[in-house]
Formats: sequence, structure tokens, C-alpha cells
Amino acid sequence: MKTDDRNNPLYPDFEADKCLYFRRNHDILLGPLSDLLFHASYIGHYICRMDYHISRRMNPSALLQLTLAGEGELRYKNARWPLRRGSCMLIDCRVEHEFFPTAEGWEFKYVHFWGGNTADYLSFLSSNSPVRNLDESEIHEVESTLDRILYETETESVDNYPALSSRIYSLLTLIMAHDRQITERNRSENVRAIPHAIEYIRKNYNHKIDTSDIAHSLNLSRSRLFELFHRTYGMSPHDYIIQYRLSIAKTLLQNTPLSVSEIAEQTGFRDIFAFSRRFKERVGISPKEFRRKHRLLEPTSEQDGDGLI
Repeated sequence: MKTDDRNNPLYPDFEADKCLYFRRNHDILLGPLSDLLFHASYIGHYICRMDYHISRRMNPSALLQLTLAGEGELRYKNARWPLRRGSCMLIDCRVEHEFFPTAEGWEFKYVHFWGGNTADYLSFLSSNSPVRNLDESEIHEVESTLDRILYETETESVDNYPALSSRIYSLLTLIMAHDRQITERNRSENVRAIPHAIEYIRKNYNHKIDTSDIAHSLNLSRSRLFELFHRTYGMSPHDYIIQYRLSIAKTLLQNTPLSVSEIAEQTGFRDIFAFSRRFKERVGISPKEFRRKHRLLEPTSEQDGDGLI
């Protein structure tokens, strides 16, 4: 049966009075087991009013919080994360942090814990976002485990601390499994998306290309496309397009009698001035100088027919 602890004198009013629903329990583990095992300190289930607000830095504690409904926001390490259904937040409470609802009725369940090698897990998992967006099966698994921890602390069966430690460990392993799945999905997406993007560029380099067109053709956002290109080539899609056009232009300068203006047009540059400026920026010399140094054909009058040096 659900209980409401707002009248329990052990718990501060500043949280209870700002919740539409408030259920929380507290546990303390002392002695050598507190270093050996994961152990919960606070466990709860809140539905928050708009004036609920947490801003603090705590003694050693990790916080795992699962949003079930409504919307909130986390501010942590100079960044902000929206919290919606399925947002699973894992943060190091020794670091200053802040969270609050952005709409009435923000609902979440949580556990504060420490012990074992919690600090090592936080360090290992901090390379990713502090907020994971779980799917429905993961939401159910995390919520069920949090419910079990809360029930066991309320019914005083928490004296089985190894079992409680294993439940907290299962939450951490779920997060690691989630991160690995996302990494594998991104790697697979990278393998699929980049070749298609390159093919698109090679087919359309001589026309105007907007990176949003490439992203749209792959069902990706522009930011995701940028991320994939930067990870693979160390440059943006736009820079890759410029580099590819210039590589074609160099081949044409070396192997054809086309004028510089014709090459500019055939490689998708707006005009000869834009082409010559980009070429000199990236190659270090003008197109005509490049042709004089690297041409494989005998010079013709057409090669020198442009006024740009």
C-alpha cells in the first residue's frame, strides 16, 4: 500500500510541502559493510508542484532518478538536460547540481546510494550524458527495482544488505548495458550513414549542396550528421564537400584544357572568384599557379584564358 510521509517528523517539510504526492524512506548502514556494499540512504517517489526546487552539493552520494511523467530539468556541470518520461538521471551529488519541474505534476522515483565502488562507476559513466532516455522495457525494469528497494526499506527487510547491494548493482549494470546498446547503434548508424552521405556528395558535388539536404536524405538531424562526419573525418560535412570539390578541380587542372572558370562551374562553386579564393585558402596557391606546377598536358591558350592569377 502506498503511504504519504509528509507528516513524518523525520523528514524535512521543504520537500513534502512542495509535493502533490510524497513517499520517502531513509536508511543508514554503518561499519565495514558500508565500504564493501552498495547501500541506499534515501529512497522515494515524488509528484512535484511547480515550486519544488533542489539546488545543493552533498556529502558522498550518487543519485539515480527516473522520471515517470511530467517534465523537469537538470542543471549539472554547466549544462542543462530536459527530464521527461524515461529520463534516467545518474549524478555525483558531490558536484553542485540543481533540478526542478518545468510543469506541474513532475513525477519521479529515486535512490541515493554510496558504498562499494560507487565513485569508480560514476567516473566510468561520466564520459556519457548524466541523463539516459530509456525505452519502455528499461523503464519498467528500473521502476520495479526502485519499488523493491523502497518496499524492503519500509518493511525492515533491508537487514539483508547484500541483496540490497545487488539491486543497486543491477541498476548500474542496466545503465551500462543501455550505453553499450546506444554505442553499438551509433556505430551501426555510422557505418550505414557515412557511405550514403559520401555517395550523395559525389553525385551532386557539381550542384549546390546544403548539408540539411544530405541529412534529410539519411533521416538524420544536421547536428547528428555533423557529429558522424567529425568523428569519421575530423571535419564538418561542409568542409568535406569543399575538399572533395577541390580534389576534382585539381584533377581537372592537371588533366584537361578546361579554363579555370569552366572548372569552377563544373565543381559546384558559385563563381570563379569563390573558387579561386577557396582554392588558395586550402591549397596555398592559385588555380593557375597549381596548373603551371602540376599540369600533365601541354599548355594551350584556353588554359590561360581567365583573368585570375
